[in-house]
Order: sequence, then C-alpha cells, then structure tokens
Amino acid sequence: MAADSTPAARSSSGRRALTVACVVAVAAVGWVTRPFGWAATALVLVVGAAALVRAIRAESAVRPKDPSLRRGTAIWSALLLAAVGWEAYAFVRQPDWMTPSDQHPTLSTLLDPALEHGPLRFAGWLAWLAVGYWLVTR
Repeated sequence: MAADSTPAARSSSGRRALTVACVVAVAAVGWVTRPFGWAATALVLVVGAAALVRAIRAESAVRPKDPSLRRGTAIWSALLLAAVGWEAYAFVRQPDWMTPSDQHPTLSTLLDPALEHGPLRFAGWLAWLAVGYWLVTR
C-alpha cells in the first residue's frame, strides 16, 4: 500500500490515466467522422505525426549484438516495408483519394464493411490507437 502513495507511482498512474483518456477521446472523435472523409484523414495524419515524433524522441535502448535478433529485425522490417509499399501503391493508384477503389483496395477499404458503422467502428479506432501506442512505446 505504501508503494502506491509515492509521488512516482501517482505520477505514473496519472500519466497512464491521461493516456487512456486521450486514446478514448481520439477514438470517439474518429468514430463520429465519415469514413474516408477529410476529417478522418486529418485525424489519422495528426495521430500518425504525433506517434512519429514520440518514436523519434524516445531514448534508444542498448541493443544486444545477437545474430538472431538482427535476423528477426531484418525479416520484420522487410515485411513491414512490403505492407507499407502495398498500401502506398494501392492508395496512389485510386482514381480519387477520398473514394475507396475496388481495383486497388487499401487495408482500410478491405476493413470498411466491418468497421463502417456502430460500435465496431469505435472498437476499430481503439484497436488501431492501442496497437500504435504499443508499437511506439516499445
């Protein structure tokens, strides 16, 4: 019980509560935006820019020189680059960037039927934000 009352523990739990509140607020704003609209696109860009700044400013830990870790990092980096490349290619090839295309579907286009309306849209925003936060803080 005494450990919970220290200033560091209160600061950490307060920061965690603020982070959760921000994630829920951003998910709620995303939930009310029109899919593939300018507001949703702007929200994604703002959240992405904030995550990029957070990732760049984070202290880098000393990385062990384990060959299996380097191989794993190389494989996951290649897979991530392939997925980002596919997304970018499909997005650029769309006739109108604000209208989904069946000929060049992005991941958002493929997930849209499931996440277009209702609580699943809010859950989708929450999951996207939570995964992004987890990736940035690692």
